[in-house]
Amino acid sequence: MSDADAVRRRWRHGEEHLYPVVMVRPEVYALCLDCVRAMTERLQAVPDLDALVATYRAADARSDLADAGVDLDGLPPETDPELIRDAAYQVRARELEARAALERTERAIMRARRDGARVVELWPAGRDERLPGFRRVEMNVATGAAVVRGTRMDAETGEPVFTLEAVRLDPETGGATGDAPLADEQSFTTSDTWHAAAERLRTDHLED
Repeated sequence: MSDADAVRRRWRHGEEHLYPVVMVRPEVYALCLDCVRAMTERLQAVPDLDALVATYRAADARSDLADAGVDLDGLPPETDPELIRDAAYQVRARELEARAALERTERAIMRARRDGARVVELWPAGRDERLPGFRRVEMNVATGAAVVRGTRMDAETGEPVFTLEAVRLDPETGGATGDAPLADEQSFTTSDTWHAAAERLRTDHLED
């Protein structure tokens, strides 16, 4: 694990452990939320994840929170400044990850149009289609029509369940539009039937 990965893991740990500790007291929970928001606001100028890790390493928790306007002397004794700071960095990390993913998607759409491609693959996740978390989105760059394939695990059998639907995305950004699905989600227990149904949806919705 790299140093940056270790830092990111610490942020996740901080967020996961901060709120269960303070939720038993609503007033402390609200105070911690305010502190996390203040710290996150201070981090808005940090442009990317590498810079966020560097910023984290450059200061300790108390000075970082103080610079964000947090009254450290006013924090209840059961609150941990380290957890508050780490939770705020995790919030900002998620924001930066979402922005980077959006920028990658927009670049992929621009490349597809430049190259004259009809369909572009967006938001890929996972490598093995039999494992949960696998997801593939193919979008028509002109219309925004998209075929979405995914995999989840059946909680009772432990076997993969393959999902398929067609949706309308924003053809400029690849983002959701809120429109009704072009084809409701279907579930399959075999990959062969899943692939065959996906091919039919591609023909129906991705062909010009």
